[in-house]
Amino acid sequence: MNNEVMVSVVIPTYSRSVTLERAISSVLAQTHQKLEIIIVDDNPVDSEWRASTEKLMQKYIVEPRIRYLKNAQNIGGAGARNVGIKATRGEYIAFLDDDDEYLPEKVEKQLDIFLNTASDRLALVYCHAKFINDDGSSTYSDTRNFHGNCLYEAIEANCIAATSQWMVKKSAVEAVGMFTVVPCKQDSQLILKLLAAGYEVEVVPEELSLYYNIVMGARISGSSLKNIKGEELYRIECRKQYYKLEDWQILNVEYAFAVRFYEFFRRNKMTEETKHEWKIMKKAG
Repeated sequence: MNNEVMVSVVIPTYSRSVTLERAISSVLAQTHQKLEIIIVDDNPVDSEWRASTEKLMQKYIVEPRIRYLKNAQNIGGAGARNVGIKATRGEYIAFLDDDDEYLPEKVEKQLDIFLNTASDRLALVYCHAKFINDDGSSTYSDTRNFHGNCLYEAIEANCIAATSQWMVKKSAVEAVGMFTVVPCKQDSQLILKLLAAGYEVEVVPEELSLYYNIVMGARISGSSLKNIKGEELYRIECRKQYYKLEDWQILNVEYAFAVRFYEFFRRNKMTEETKHEWKIMKKAG
């Protein structure tokens, strides 16, 4: 029975003790109750954020399903998630950013897909998500549906789904080396590694997670040099998979990348780089 299966939920946290409580509450409110929550505190040891997070976690000291891990130093989102993965006891792992939240049936419905699949290669089940602004209004909903070993679709779409929409099979994630430590595109990198290794994805076509666009923090993906570096590293990894794609698919992917990079470089007034991406767009388009 589904209720007998342990699911681990990893929540890395950094500078958001205010929203962390909301995230934790949304996991405790899940209809699937056999779960553990791994909080990975990635705040600097002597920071106010570490102190405020430690104070918050005192509320949960009697909750046996919650474990609180404190990193000795800030290692970033990918590293913090990897710390959480290593600490999990469940066969299936879900991730939740500290400013997002789950709707009550998320874990149950994703686990149901895993337990009833006929495929032994299923590694990731994601759900649709509603994106929420600071004022509580909804910007849009992510309602894309990807199935199977959708390598081309994943690369062309840039990212299938953010980590707060996921549930993964622990053994598959460990087999591909877990999260790659990169400036950004950590979710895309892991999905790419899974698909490149022959694993499959599936979707629960329902909005089961809320993704908050926090403008004041580091949540909104921008066009900083750090973001550009992460995007460049991701494009390099994607290009390594081109031998698996048709020629027309490669052109579509190159065009999609060039459009994004053109905008990144234009915003940063990087003239030569902008011209280079424009040439790729013209050739691929």
